Amino acid sequence: MDAGGAATALLEGKVDAIFLTGDSASTQTLRALMRSQDVRLYNFDQADAYVRRYAFLNKIELPEGSIDLGRNLPAGNVTLVGPTVELVARKQLNSALSDLLLEVAREVHGRPGLLQKRGEFPAPLEHEFALSEEAQRYYKSGMGFTYRIIPSFWLANLVNRTLVAVVPLAIILIPMLRVLPIGYRMRIRLRLFKCYRPLLKLERDSYGSLTPEHVAELQARLDEIEHAVDALRVPASFADQFYELRTHVAFVRQRLNAAEARLGEAERA
Repeated sequence: MDAGGAATALLEGKVDAIFLTGDSASTQTLRALMRSQDVRLYNFDQADAYVRRYAFLNKIELPEGSIDLGRNLPAGNVTLVGPTVELVARKQLNSALSDLLLEVAREVHGRPGLLQKRGEFPAPLEHEFALSEEAQRYYKSGMGFTYRIIPSFWLANLVNRTLVAVVPLAIILIPMLRVLPIGYRMRIRLRLFKCYRPLLKLERDSYGSLTPEHVAELQARLDEIEHAVDALRVPASFADQFYELRTHVAFVRQRLNAAEARLGEAERA
């Protein structure tokens, strides 16, 4: 029977008990039943046990006088039990539609009523079906940021999808952008250090006894090093290191020129 037919049958004594749910029985039907002397609202003293044994049930408190304040109906707090209505969707449901559905459900069912407080439904309760990740996020933070600031759904959905694609990419690129300047500086320094290696070896070879032929060979090697230094292209930020390298090349050339001069004086003597 529907709620009205069941209530009539109970009042006429055709049935001994009926079960009504808040979404099917109107407040007027409940008030009519409560005012009858032959009808008693059943108080579930074992409501906690029912809820634990049957996961789909919830415990509901009906406050004293909530049906009729003047006649104080019911005369005391009554404990009821009721089944949980679950919003079930496929896993493929778009997360944006999930937010919209929950937002509408909150607007429609979140108002206070005879059997519920304001904002009590919908609620993040798990019974037969697991709560989706989108629903968990919604109950923690509400509608997505883009849907709150952009009134157009399709535009907010587009922006949200773009952010979903761009943010992970940005998380990868930002560290890379920080590493690139470091890598570039290391590359320029390696170019400079590459010229220092033969220059250091040449300077070590210039120590000790030298012959005119050895000095000429060292000067030829130094010419090659200087030519390689002149061919370097470095940014202005490395100008100090570049000119320092050229100063070191000039220092080694002065040593070779001094050694060549000493050998010339020794031959003339």
